[in-house]
Amino acid sequence: MSQKPSVLMINEYGLYPEFISAIRDAGYPLTVEHLMRNAIKRIKRDAPAIVVAEFAHESHFRDRVSNLESMLAQVERGRIRPRTLVFYDAAKRPYLDRLLEIFRIDRCLEMPVSGEALVSEIEALSGG
Repeated sequence: MSQKPSVLMINEYGLYPEFISAIRDAGYPLTVEHLMRNAIKRIKRDAPAIVVAEFAHESHFRDRVSNLESMLAQVERGRIRPRTLVFYDAAKRPYLDRLLEIFRIDRCLEMPVSGEALVSEIEALSGG
C-alpha cells in the first residue's frame, strides 16, 4: 500500500476540528499551521503535496485581495509545487475570482463543506 501524500492545513481564521479529524482519519499525514508566516516556512522546508486553506478577504488588506497571496506566490516559485485547495464563503466569491486571475488554485470549495467532502477533494487532488 502506498503512503498518502502529506497535507498542510492553514487554519488562520476559523476553527475546523472536523476537517482536521476527517483528514487524519482518512490516513493523510497532516500538519496544521495557524499563522501564514509559519505555513510559508513549512512549505519551503517540507514541500507538502497538498495545501488546504481558508480564503479570507478584508478591506483593510489594502495592497492585497486576501490572506493567501504570499503563500500562493511561494507555492508558485517553489521547486516542488503543492496542489492547493481553498474553501471560501460565497459572499467573498468576487474577491476570490480576483485572486484566481493572478494565481492558480487547484480546487475551490464553497462553505459549508463537510469533512467528508473535503477529504474527497483531497483524494481527487492526490490522484487517489
